[in-house]
Amino acid sequence: MRRFLLLFVLVWCALHSEARNQVRVLLRVQPETKQFWCRYTLILPAEAASPQVLLNLNRQYRVLSVQSPRAKQRIERYLYPVFQDTMQGINLRYAPQDRRAKEVTVTYEGTLTAKFATDQVLELSGHTNWMPLLPYKEYEIVDYTLDVQTPEAYSVISTSLPTKQHTGFYRFQGTTCAIELTALVAKQFHRLASSSALPSVVVYKAGGPLLKMDSLLLSESERIIGFYNQSIGRQDAIKRFSILLPNTDRDAFAMLDNATVITYPDFDVRELEYRTTLAHEISHKWWGYGAFSDYNDWLNEAFATYSSFLYLRSVGDTASYRQLLNAKIKSATGAPAVIGFDKSKYNYATYRRVIYDKGSVVLAFLHNRVGDEKFFAILSATAAQKTATTDAFLDIVAQEVGEETRHWLKAELTR
Repeated sequence: MRRFLLLFVLVWCALHSEARNQVRVLLRVQPETKQFWCRYTLILPAEAASPQVLLNLNRQYRVLSVQSPRAKQRIERYLYPVFQDTMQGINLRYAPQDRRAKEVTVTYEGTLTAKFATDQVLELSGHTNWMPLLPYKEYEIVDYTLDVQTPEAYSVISTSLPTKQHTGFYRFQGTTCAIELTALVAKQFHRLASSSALPSVVVYKAGGPLLKMDSLLLSESERIIGFYNQSIGRQDAIKRFSILLPNTDRDAFAMLDNATVITYPDFDVRELEYRTTLAHEISHKWWGYGAFSDYNDWLNEAFATYSSFLYLRSVGDTASYRQLLNAKIKSATGAPAVIGFDKSKYNYATYRRVIYDKGSVVLAFLHNRVGDEKFFAILSATAAQKTATTDAFLDIVAQEVGEETRHWLKAELTR
C-alpha cells in the first residue's frame, strides 16, 4: 500500500509540475562570409497551449520555411515596443479547441553585422538577436539543445562545456533564458583557468594573445564570486563560471547560465568602472528573473548594481561605495516611481534613472534601515527563490524583517 501511495504521489507531481518550453537549435556557420543558417524548433507543452503563437525574428534575416502541424501561418512586420525596433512577426493560428502541445520549426538564414562578427570571431549571443523569440518572454527559462556545425578549422565556445563534440560539430545542452543561447565561433581560443577547484572560473579569449589584464580579470572574478557565494548566493553558490571574451568591442552582459560576455578588448579591472561592471555582471547569476519588459526589471538591474557596490565595500573601498551611491542618489532625485514604471513611455535615460539608479537607492535605504545581517538574509532568500516579481520580494522582506518594513519599502518604491 505504501509503495502504491508513493508511486501515486510521484506520478501526480510529475504530471502537475510546471513544464518548461523546449528549444532545439541546429546552427550552421560560415565564418569566412559571416553567414549562418539556422533551424530553430520550439516545443510548447500542453499546459501553455494557446490557439495563437507569435514569434519575433530579426527583420534582417530571411525566413526559408515555417512548419507547425495544424497551424495556419502568416509573417508580417511590426514595431515591437520592447526592442523599439521592427521585427518579423511569425504568427501561427490553431483551432480554438486545440489544447495539445505545439511544435514550431523556423528555418532561416542571415549575415552577422560588424558588431557581432570580425575576422577572428562570430558572436551569436543574447545581444545578437539571432533567434525567434516569444514576445515579452525573451527571458523565460527554457531547456535547450544547441548543435553547431562549423568548418573543420573552427572551434565553438558556449556558456558550458559541450556534451558532445567532434571535428566540425559541437552540442551544448542546459537550461537558461530563451534569449541567451550562445555560440562563439573562432579558429583559436586562448584559455585561462583558476587554480582552485571551487569555484572553477575559466576565461576564453577569441584570437589572442592573453594579456596581464586577462589574468587580473580572472583573479578579480574569483574574489567577486567568493564574496557573493558567502553573501547573496550563500543558498545557491556559484560552482563554475565562464568569462567569454570575443573582442567585438561593444558592451558587457551576463547570462543566467553562470557566464558573462565582455566584448571590450581593453577591459582592465584596475579601473573602477570596469571593476564594478564585472561585479554587476557576475551578480546577474542571481538577479535575472524579473521581467525585462516591465518595472520588475529593477529586480535584475538595481539588484546587480547595488551588489557591485556591496563588493567594493567588502574589499574596503568604502570611498568608491559612497561616491557611486551618492551619484545614484543625485540621479534618482525626481525620477518616476519604480512600481508601475512603463519603459515604453520613456526614453532610455529615464529608464536607467528609475530601474538602475532609483532601485539601487531604495535598496541602499533598506540596507541602512535593517542592517547587514538582516539585509543579506533578505538578498540570499531573494536569490535562492529566483524571485521574479516585486510583490514576491516584498513578501520575503515581510518574512525576514516584518510587515512594517514591507509597507515602508512599498511606499519607497511607489514614491
